[in-house]
Amino acid sequence: MDNSTGTRLHRTPDQILGPYFPTGQTPASQADLTSVRGFEGCAQGEIIEVTGRVLNLDGEPVRGVPVTIWQANTFGRYVHANDLNPAPLDPRFVGCVGILSDNDGVYRIKTVKPGAYPAGPDWMRPPHIHFEVHGRFERLITQMYFPGEPLNACDRLLNAALRPDLLIAEPLPSEDGADHRVLNFDIVLARG
Repeated sequence: MDNSTGTRLHRTPDQILGPYFPTGQTPASQADLTSVRGFEGCAQGEIIEVTGRVLNLDGEPVRGVPVTIWQANTFGRYVHANDLNPAPLDPRFVGCVGILSDNDGVYRIKTVKPGAYPAGPDWMRPPHIHFEVHGRFERLITQMYFPGEPLNACDRLLNAALRPDLLIAEPLPSEDGADHRVLNFDIVLARG
């Protein structure tokens, strides 16, 4: 087992696919959502890095599996035809990427912290990032939430999860000279 305690991990809870899954478009094959080819400058908002490992329940890395990641921009708007939120789009923001976990199961993206957005007349979604992982034996759709967000306490989807604590990213210490936050979000599949 790769995990240091020798105990089995808990599977990452499922979350809904959501209304803004990127249908009809091919996810960009890049790990940087903050810049769009052909546009100068970078996306608006707080630049962050999200990293983690795709693991099985025994803590072993799940290597070379596709991870699709999509999210709203800093204003809380998705790059999706069905998103009617009047918040502005950001032409320098890539809304969806497709990457692979490496030989250690690691994935890493550079992005912006997404904004909260209205999901109904009495419901604001907290900032979150969507993940779809196609393991060797299963598909997992989940969402990563940010630590310390006040809207987490009343989010219907986060609080409906069996283990909501497994959906909240952990801050990592900043590297010397880093100008952005780094968050860790490990994704655990049942079998890999």
